[in-house]
Parts: sequence; C-alpha cells; structure tokens
Amino acid sequence: MIPDFSKKTIDTLAKRASYKCSNPDCKINTTGPNSNPEKATTIGEAAHIYGARMGSKRYNHNMTDSSRAEITNAIWLCRNCHKLIDTDEQKYSSNILFAWRVKHEEFIASNLGNITDKMVYVEQNSNLKEFDEYPPIVKRIIIDKPDGWEYRLTSELMKFLNAPLFRKLNDLKNGLYVKELSNISSENAFNWIQNRLSELSLTVKPAIGLLDLLTKSWGKPGEPGNVKEIHHATKLIKGYLEHIILLEEKVHFVNVPVEYEKLVSLLKNLIGSQAEKLSTIPSDLEGILTLIENTEKENKLPKQIKKEFVFEIPDYWEKEFNKELNKLGRKENYKINNSSGCLTLLFVFVISIIILI
Repeated sequence: MIPDFSKKTIDTLAKRASYKCSNPDCKINTTGPNSNPEKATTIGEAAHIYGARMGSKRYNHNMTDSSRAEITNAIWLCRNCHKLIDTDEQKYSSNILFAWRVKHEEFIASNLGNITDKMVYVEQNSNLKEFDEYPPIVKRIIIDKPDGWEYRLTSELMKFLNAPLFRKLNDLKNGLYVKELSNISSENAFNWIQNRLSELSLTVKPAIGLLDLLTKSWGKPGEPGNVKEIHHATKLIKGYLEHIILLEEKVHFVNVPVEYEKLVSLLKNLIGSQAEKLSTIPSDLEGILTLIENTEKENKLPKQIKKEFVFEIPDYWEKEFNKELNKLGRKENYKINNSSGCLTLLFVFVISIIILI
C-alpha cells in the first residue's frame, strides 16, 4: 500500500483544522480567494507526523503503510510550517506534532465552536485522562477512530504495555539478570516440583478467557468496539504476563539437590516460551488490516479472517520429564491436576474478524 493520505483523509483533516495551520505559533488561514472566481487558493497541506517513507523525517519502521496513511498520523499545516518541521526532526519530534494537533483542536473548539461543541470537547478530553501516560498515538486513535480503529488501538496498547515484559522474558531466558536463590531441601524438592507444575497447569484457562475478552471488546460485526473494554482487556493481559514472569523466575532462581536439577531445567521457559507467542498480536492485527484494505480494492473481501495461537509443550518434553522421574523412582507418586492424566498444556485460540460484504 502507498502510505499517502487519501483525498477523503485530507479533506477531513483540513475541515477539522478549520483550514488553519495547526502550528500554535502560526495559525494562519490556509485557504483564500483566487483571481479565478471559480477557484480558491490553498496553501495548506496534510503532513505526516511519522514519516511516510524510509528516510523521511520521523520515520517509524514499526508502523505499517496503512497506519502511516491514516488521519491519526496527519496534521494540517501551511506549506511553510510543513517545510519547517522537516528541517529539524529533533526539535519538531512526533510528540511535539501530536501536541500541536491537540492544542489546535482545543483552539478550534474554544474559539469557533458553539457551546455544545465546547462541552463535547471537554467531555471527550475528560474521558481520555486515563491515557495521559500513554503514547500520543493512542489518544489520536480514540479521537479520530479511523477504519479498524479497534485493532489499531489494541495494537498500540499492547505494544506499550507489554513490550517491556516480553523483553524481560527474553532477558530471563538468556540469563541477563539475577535474583536471590530459593534453597529447596531434598525432603521438599519433589513437592516443590509438583507445586510448580500445578501452577503451570493453572495458567491455561485465564489465557483463553483473556483473549476471548479482548475479541469481544472489538464489538460484533458491523458494530463499533468499546474503548474502555479494550483498555481493560489489554491491562489484564499485561497482568497475566507479569504473573508468567513470576512463575518463570521461581524456576530460574532456585537451588535444588543435584538429582532434581534436570527436572528444574525442563521447567525453565516452558510457559514463558508459549506466552511469548502473544507478542505477535500487534503485528498480526496490523497485517490483517492491511490485508483487508488490499482485498477491498480487489473486491475480494473474505467473510472471516482468523489468527490462531497454539500453546503446547515440545514433543520431547513429557518423555524427558518421565525419564527423570524414573531415575528418582518417584513416577508412581507423581500426580497432577489434569483430567487427561498427561502433562500437555495445549489450547488453540482463534481471533475472528468478520467482514460484512
């Protein structure tokens, strides 16, 4: 997809800016009379906040072309200010440009709108207070609500909330930080192993419920999603990942008798490696939106688009685990709260986006 703004996006942006430059130090009118009575002179332009193409100012390689072309990534400026922001991207950062747009919309609502417009603006900003600590693109998505905004919002929230957690999981796996070790005696080692397995088995059900909650927050086909529910679901997923990290830290930072070390090594990264699969949700959603936009142009809209996440232990794992139990002579005493009697942690979650044709 070409990351240029559509005519519809440009027209909407210009009208929302009341055809005034959004630079708070400028604010000049960007349209006026022309010597031709049937035309108007326009010096306003839709500028990209994050650059449209590689090498352009403020280019963000993590964005898709479709998100670069959305109104959320646009600001209305006069030609001079458009050129100005592209001469010094350090001074005119993306955060500054997002702030310009917020300030300009506040100016338009306060000076050009009627009393009701002002009240709506105040209420809108009051509802956005809980997102003050988030990247500015989050608020823009909520305000502008471009096509597929529910998935864009989910993507940005999950990147912001979870990127540090996925990095911590990776750091833990690679042994890049340490914590105080827990010392487990020979008498308690077997029970300790059983407790860790029980904890791991309990992590599956919440994951299914959380992803189902997230899907429901996007709304039914043809209906808008719910900002508060999307935010709630993404925060719960963050809490879930924090719990996964705590479980992984228990098995990474423990000192057990030598005969139990192999069992502990088999537990390391078992659930963390599965939880890491959720890190692809933002890129998956953005990819799905790009696919939808491309198929719309080709008039080949699919009825459903599904993304599956499968949590499962490696094929060798149970065999190796039972082998170690046999060495200890404890297999006959081994029990886990699992109705199938096996150790498989498996579930399939399907994200379904239904397009009405």
